[in-house]
Formats: sequence, structure tokens, C-alpha cells
Amino acid sequence: MKQHIIHKGKAKLQQLVPAKVMQSRLRKRVFQQFAVKLGLVYFGYVDQRDDEHSLVRGVTVSTKHRDNHYCIGSFDGYDVTVVERVDTLHFPGKESRTHNWTVMTFDLHRNHDIPHVFMGLATRHDTFHAHLLTKLAHFAKIHVGVLGQYEPGFTNHYELFAKPEQALTIERLFNPAVAKTIASSFGHFMLEIDDGTLYVYAEGQRPTMTLLEKMLQCGIWMAHVADDFEDNALDEAQ
Repeated sequence: MKQHIIHKGKAKLQQLVPAKVMQSRLRKRVFQQFAVKLGLVYFGYVDQRDDEHSLVRGVTVSTKHRDNHYCIGSFDGYDVTVVERVDTLHFPGKESRTHNWTVMTFDLHRNHDIPHVFMGLATRHDTFHAHLLTKLAHFAKIHVGVLGQYEPGFTNHYELFAKPEQALTIERLFNPAVAKTIASSFGHFMLEIDDGTLYVYAEGQRPTMTLLEKMLQCGIWMAHVADDFEDNALDEAQ
């Protein structure tokens, strides 16, 4: 009888907790469980002005973003960082919008000379897309197909951006075989490689163990692709 009363009391208390608070607790639990499963260290919210933690950079970095659920550690020989990033983007002529990204980074072992490249979604042309093209003003869309035929599953769903003079190197990295795997496995994930770091982005997707595990699987696979990329291909293209 006493346990029944306690259970009913907890249920009523949960009804009084705002939905946003409950969602926040659930998100925290997911990241904590993921950290425990992988042996990562969970820090929660981190201030980007705090030198204690390495700032997760990439195209989503700004002076006003907020990073929650910061986790760090290693997996399969790669240093891995996970964070949930929130930022409100403004762009002339477009509606301001708050964006939520789950970001997972992997420190590459050897290919720090791979040119800066961003793989976005061809279907996205909102405030973030406009903001991206302004932030990476020296980038251009890379039109692949010089080295082979690409499946529509890749060319219709993803776009590659890099410096125009690096187009051949980028196509060698994202060759038809690599593109085929991305098209079949990556879904709505976005990628970035910059200064020896691989970034995997999931935008606007509710964090779950399934999502985080898929990001990890895709990230580790792409990290191996980048690390196995032949150095002479870089030399020939430069």
C-alpha cells in the first residue's frame, strides 16, 4: 500500500515537471549512458571560454553557441569528442532559427594535409546553409564525376564544398566507392574534415543511443578512409 502511494506521488510529480525539463533530463541520460558504454568521460555543459576543455570547432562554431553533454575519450584508437551544440543563426532575408547539432569528432592519425572539405545535404537550403556559404566564402561546390560515375543516391542527397583548386583531391577522397557507402549508410549526417579532425554532424535529430552509435560507426569508418588516403594523391593534386 505504501509503495503504491509513493508510486502515485512520483507519477503526479512527473506530471508537474515541464516537458522541456523532462526532455533535457532524457537527453542527458542518453549521453551519459553512451559515455559509460564507450568508456568516455562525461562533463555536461562546458563554457567555450574555459581553457580546461578543448573547444569543438568546425563549421558550427561561433562566439555564442552553447555546448551541452560534452564527452571525451577514445575508441578504436581514435580520440573522440561528443557534444550537443545549440545556436541561433541569423541571416538577412531569412528567418532566424535555433539549430541543434549533435557533433562527434575524431582526431585523424596521419592525414593532416587533407584539404578542408564539408559534405552537406543537397536538400538543405535554409538559414544554416546560407550561413555556411557565407562563412566558407572561399569554398565552392565540387562537381564530382571526373574520375568515375557516381550513384544518384550520393549526388542527389549530398553536396561537397571545398576550395576549387582542391576539387580533384576531394574527388579522390570521396571516390565513387566511398560515396556509395556514404549514400547507403550515412542518412542525414553531414561531414567535415579540417586540420586533421573529422566532424560528423546530426542536425535536428533527437539524441538516442541508436543515433550516437550510428554516428560513431560512420565516423570510425570515415576516419579510416581518411587515414588510408594515399599521400601521393595529395602531392599530385597540389
